[in-house]
Amino acid sequence: MKFVHFGDLHVWSRGFVWRELQYPKRWIGPVNLWLNRRKRFPPAYRLPAIDAVIKEKPDIAVFTGDFTTFSLREEFVMASALFERLFEKVGDGLIALPGNHDRYTEAAVRKGHLEDYLTFLSKDRVFTRQLAPRITVVCVDHAYPVLWRSNGIVKDEVHEQLVETMERMRRTNQIVILAGHFPFATPPKHPESWEHKLIGEEKMLALVKEYKPKLYLHGHKHVRWSFRPDSCPDTLCLNCGSIGMKSESREKQAGYITWEMDDRGEIRKLTAKVYDGISEWVPHPLSAD
Repeated sequence: MKFVHFGDLHVWSRGFVWRELQYPKRWIGPVNLWLNRRKRFPPAYRLPAIDAVIKEKPDIAVFTGDFTTFSLREEFVMASALFERLFEKVGDGLIALPGNHDRYTEAAVRKGHLEDYLTFLSKDRVFTRQLAPRITVVCVDHAYPVLWRSNGIVKDEVHEQLVETMERMRRTNQIVILAGHFPFATPPKHPESWEHKLIGEEKMLALVKEYKPKLYLHGHKHVRWSFRPDSCPDTLCLNCGSIGMKSESREKQAGYITWEMDDRGEIRKLTAKVYDGISEWVPHPLSAD
């Protein structure tokens, strides 16, 4: 099977929502957009990004969240049109979950644009997709609206569902690819900030140590990496970085990760593809060690 892992597209539109200015993010975010973020997430990158994933002809395409920037209706409409192109080619091979920017405020969640426009998303906080007799993707959604920060939250009821699911995977001897939006661990040179981290990450770390999934796929922090945390070396953590961000750094420039996996769960050809800003997505080998 061929996999593509991508995320953090961050489609953006106008920023201010005058009826929601009681949420600090509704005025801090747009100011940041017009001073900085709109230059880092150029609209011209969006269509080439989706077309690059289509061109890979993946069996499985995993998107680990942040379709949008402010959870605005206009943003979800644009994201829906882009992902419709991908869904036409990949179909049920598309596995996706939302990020914190897709549930930007409580008011945005109540409007239900996420569910209305991205109809291919699961409505469950924990869900699975069996890919082969012994290979299953387990997804967990930790994205909730937070007043002004960008944290994810490991809530007890969701974590209990995840533990139950991982127990079932263990009983049936499944090779698990675990996916979420937020990292539970980061490389030493890329520490996570308190206002951006996964609240309750220690629970996720304990779960990964116990159940040893083959891979943990995530995004959120816009830096591409492949590493094994010292505390759980049996699991390879892959951060796909942003597929829509412009940067001078190769680790941060728009890109995604590809690999092949056989029915025994062996990983081959682990590669980062990085956009040159014109037309090519340049391959760079990654280590699975």
